[in-house]
Amino acid sequence: VAKQLPVKPQLRDLSPRWIQRQDGVFLHLEDDLGLAKTAVQIPQNLTPMLLLCDGTRTLSSINGGLLLQGISIGEERIYKLIEQLDDALLLENGKFAGEKNKALQKYRNSKNRPMSFAGTIYPASTSDLDLFIEESKSKFKRSSQPDRYSGVLQGLLSPHIDFARGYATYAELWRESEEGLDGVEQVVILGTDHTGGLGSITPTMQNYQTPYSELETDLEGIKLIETAITGKDPYNEELHHLKEHSIELALTWLHHAMKGKSFKLLPILCGSFQKFIVDKQQPDNDETIRNVIDSMSEYRKKARTLVIAAGDLAHVGPEFGDATPMDELSLANLASKDHISLASIERGDPDNFFETSAEEADVRKICGLTPMYLMGKILTDCRGYSVGYDQCPADQNRTSFVSIAGTLLFGE
Repeated sequence: VAKQLPVKPQLRDLSPRWIQRQDGVFLHLEDDLGLAKTAVQIPQNLTPMLLLCDGTRTLSSINGGLLLQGISIGEERIYKLIEQLDDALLLENGKFAGEKNKALQKYRNSKNRPMSFAGTIYPASTSDLDLFIEESKSKFKRSSQPDRYSGVLQGLLSPHIDFARGYATYAELWRESEEGLDGVEQVVILGTDHTGGLGSITPTMQNYQTPYSELETDLEGIKLIETAITGKDPYNEELHHLKEHSIELALTWLHHAMKGKSFKLLPILCGSFQKFIVDKQQPDNDETIRNVIDSMSEYRKKARTLVIAAGDLAHVGPEFGDATPMDELSLANLASKDHISLASIERGDPDNFFETSAEEADVRKICGLTPMYLMGKILTDCRGYSVGYDQCPADQNRTSFVSIAGTLLFGE
């Protein structure tokens, strides 16, 4: 029986990667949400077909477009490739829509947002986790830096890298901040959405689970965000919360640091600001972004609030699509650029932080750009300092790196 394929197939926004097989070079495509059981590998010479799957062309016009480029594979082969893409849930207007909806209903009906990385990135048992965090923190003494700032701790930049590589930066950040957490009643946590759409801001009503307990999501705060997001469904990408690590990893350290004190949580995933980078436009020129910043600033007035940006810094080297491997000189150069970006956040100047990335066309690929910018905008009256800057290897040859740091912001 012929399958029902979309008349004009539209490929989803994906994160493809090239792979070398014995039989040639292929483009590997897989469903970022983890809903599909299969992935698809398209031979290099047939990848132009993917660009034609934009939702405006039928199979025969895709075939015509390929013929114009001198690629003759016939409609039957195109049909089979489209069928593979659909089976792997890679078409926006194919099986994916139904599967996404099913998964979303399951997520919303579940007791909470369950832990996705307990037992792999961090210990699942509280005693093992306590031991790991306390041992990591014991390597650092709290500095006298917080005493130089007036006001209380208002914001933190936390990494979201795995703990094996980033534990020292996490530990130093949370050692520095532990005495500043007294009295925190509500926490806004802005996490990078690695599969998020352009400019997307995505809340969830689900409570996040950590090894310690379930954290209550502040539904009043969620309503504020809902109202701020105009012209689109704020929950279109809610399912991303399920497998996204950024909030979960920072939250694990926060929950430990709060030592059993209760607080309400506002978990928000933030998509890419690439569109604003390309246009060299400040993100808060966008109505939704501006509304979200205003609503969060309003939310802070309700009770003592801590804002956390769960974001890493640069992603550089061949592993991240750069032609040149990193060496000692380029790593030193990277550190000085990263410190320029951090300095903008430390002095409460998110506009300058964004401009720095826009002017260099986001060459460092700062994956925490959106949460860091939004935190800076919500806390424009705050000042602070950074700790634990590090460059973590991202491949076995030490030619690609992810840079991370922790930042503390203080204010009235």
